[in-house]
Amino acid sequence: MIRFYRKIRQQLLSNNKFRKYLFYAIGEIVLVVIGILIALWVNNLNIKNQQRVDEVNVLKELKKDFQADIRDFQIGMGHYKNIITSVDLILESLESTNGYNDSLDKYFARTVAWPISVIHKNSLDVLKSKGLGLISNDSLRKEILYFHGTVYTSIKNWENYLNRDMYFEEMIKRFDKVEPWKYDKLGKFTRGEMKPNNYNALKTDTLYLSILRTMKRDAEFLLYGRYLNNIEKLDSLIVNIDKELAILE
Repeated sequence: MIRFYRKIRQQLLSNNKFRKYLFYAIGEIVLVVIGILIALWVNNLNIKNQQRVDEVNVLKELKKDFQADIRDFQIGMGHYKNIITSVDLILESLESTNGYNDSLDKYFARTVAWPISVIHKNSLDVLKSKGLGLISNDSLRKEILYFHGTVYTSIKNWENYLNRDMYFEEMIKRFDKVEPWKYDKLGKFTRGEMKPNNYNALKTDTLYLSILRTMKRDAEFLLYGRYLNNIEKLDSLIVNIDKELAILE
């Protein structure tokens, strides 16, 4: 096409038809500009389409990670329920006139078997590498970042509460055998036991009794104030991700 216009221009110049030459020259420029604009539009369209594909893929991976977090929290909730139940049984036994029974050993062990949740962050790392702005829905992006920031940080801080190490160190002084959990030779997980040095002394050990009650309070806070509460919020977030995926796809 451009060669065709060049030939016309040469003919017009040779025939001294300057006005027509100028008209064809402008037409050629307009065609070039239009071609450039179309190319840019197609390129931008391809970029946007690729960004949408990337956004869909990242949202799907975020959803999987949040679902994995929920499953991990649910497992943790089971452990915290065991802690609470074990503390109640131990306190009930210590406050009674009953003597020592080795069936209590497994409950002693469960009071120090604190679970640590695993936060799945691979999808967040991918999102960061591609740019947080990849998620076009501002409110959804903020909700996702809020969980990976404020919510998860709070959970990890409570799980790693510094006083809990002090409680553990103080408690194990009163036991001959400390074994919150163990694995057998086949790699199978089994619950451990803790055998008290002096069971009767525990009945009047105010520090030990206070630590037990405090650890029960911490377990209840994590169980109901963090895990259960945030599982409900994560369920709601996953619903919002599904709604956004329905729009994008």
